[in-house]
Amino acid sequence: MSEIRVSGVPIPLVNYIDLIRSRRSPYYDIVQFLLKDMEMHYQRTGQGSETVYAVNPRILQEEVEKVISDDRLTTVNVCRTILALLYGSDLSEEKDFYVTTTSSGRRNYHIKVNNRTLTSMNRML
Repeated sequence: MSEIRVSGVPIPLVNYIDLIRSRRSPYYDIVQFLLKDMEMHYQRTGQGSETVYAVNPRILQEEVEKVISDDRLTTVNVCRTILALLYGSDLSEEKDFYVTTTSSGRRNYHIKVNNRTLTSMNRML
């Protein structure tokens, strides 16, 4: 059975995109934290080159929990928020980001950070 999509975005992620755009916590806070960290990483590695930024949702959750505390801050919500950011920014899988799965089933997200992807993600907000 194929997944239902609205304009290329899986249905559950459409809700998360709306939550991010309406600046609802903790979803908006996760995106802000992630974008700031990506921009700092990109500046350190040199803005002329493309770099791959790896996101481990469990570690991201722990880092965001240091700043805010919210019952909705779960690993599942962090994963969906990351995907909502990527799909809502019109980034394409394989070209701009890819997902890897560990042997235990955990997912890691790898985002190709360059001027275009950063601009697209910031524009979503």
